[in-house]
Parts: sequence; structure tokens; C-alpha cells
Amino acid sequence: MAEARVSVVTGAAAGIGRATVHRLVGRGDFVLGVDRDAAGLDALREEVGADERIATLSADLAEPTAAEAVVLHCVQRWGRLDLLALVAGIGQFGATAEVRLAEWDRVLNVNLRAPFLLAQAAMPYLVRSRGCVVAVSSIAGLQGWPYSAVYSASKGGLVMLMRSLAIEYGPAGVRINVVCPGGVETALSADFHTGEVAYDESLRKRSTGLQGRRADPAEVASTIAFLGAPDASFVSGAVLRVDGGAFA
Repeated sequence: MAEARVSVVTGAAAGIGRATVHRLVGRGDFVLGVDRDAAGLDALREEVGADERIATLSADLAEPTAAEAVVLHCVQRWGRLDLLALVAGIGQFGATAEVRLAEWDRVLNVNLRAPFLLAQAAMPYLVRSRGCVVAVSSIAGLQGWPYSAVYSASKGGLVMLMRSLAIEYGPAGVRINVVCPGGVETALSADFHTGEVAYDESLRKRSTGLQGRRADPAEVASTIAFLGAPDASFVSGAVLRVDGGAFA
């Protein structure tokens, strides 16, 4: 019988991260769910039930010391790490002229610096287990996105960061891939509003794809779970759109 895999999922308290935790625990992984929302993590544990396969850690990934603490918490509990699922992210949507430096820093720290630091801290253990990283970017990181310059910059940077790491660590047996969702029914997407900037028809089409709807978080979680499993053993450096055909 194969040894159970150990996963870390950031952004675990809600949305795609929460759905990913459910998916991974359901297939038998041991999972550490990480989020700054402690109440959301409590609710997640209640949903999963009294299961030794889940642990949670409240941490603000914008803090540079959080990454090492997350990885050590996982390894000290289960002795290994097989999958680092980088789901946590924050949005930014509005006129570029109104963006403050503090907003730029916060978005880049959460969406780009934190994944770098987490991957850096996790890599020795992933090399040992020949594990993998799956990062959640966005279709806004692949093409220009109106009124979202900071968010797009952070997500585009995340794509190139992960592709570069895939090349660097591929010879050591570590697979690294990126998932780029389109519109997803999450609290993050609900917060994407422009204030005085009109939400026009072109933006709606970019968000809903060919099916005229946003994705359920579970539809993205299933892709993360696939890329983080042995079934995807020959997939690395991939950037997979899960956008309902928005950019077909």
C-alpha cells in the first residue's frame, strides 16, 4: 500500500483553497490548511469532521517569517511534504491612478513574495519526496486585465516564477505547475469591483467564459488535485487555464 501523501494548502479557509482541502482529504492525503482567517479554519475542520488527516494553521502569509513556520509545522507533524498548493491570494481592482503604494506592496507580498518564500522553504523536503508545487494564478496573469494592473502584475509574475522553478528543480524530480482560473464563485471575485469604473460587457465575458457562468471552486480544486497527484507524473512547467473557454 502506498504511503499517504502530505499536502499544504494555503488560502484554505474559503473558496478554491477550502475546496482543495476537501478534495485532498477525501482522496486520503494528510493536509495542513493555512489561512489568516482562524474562524474560517475552525469551520473547515468542523466540515471535515474528526479526521486525523487535517490540521490547520492560522498565519498571515504577507509576513516574511510565515513561510518557514508553515513548512516546519507540516514536517514536524507528519515528517514529510509531497504537495505545496499555493492558493492564497488577494485581489485588486480599480483605476491605476488611485493605487497607493501600500496597496501595491500588500498585493505583491501576498500574491508573489509569499509563494516564493513558501517554495523556497519547502523545496528541500519536496526534493526529498520528489514532490510537487501547484500555484494558483489567474487568466489575468496571462493577458492584460482592465483596471487590475497590480493584480495582473502579481499573477503574471507568479506564472513566470513557477515556470522558472520548474526548470531549476525538474532535474531533482520536483514538478511545478500553474493553474489559471477564470471567474470563480468566491469571496475574492465578489470583491472585484471598480467603484466608479463601469463593469462593462467585455469584463463579464472575460469572467464567465463560453458557458456564461463562473466556475465552482470545486472545479478548480479538482485540477489542483490532479496536478498534485502521481497521475500527472509527466506534467511539469505547465500553465493550465481553467476558464470555461474564456480565451479559446
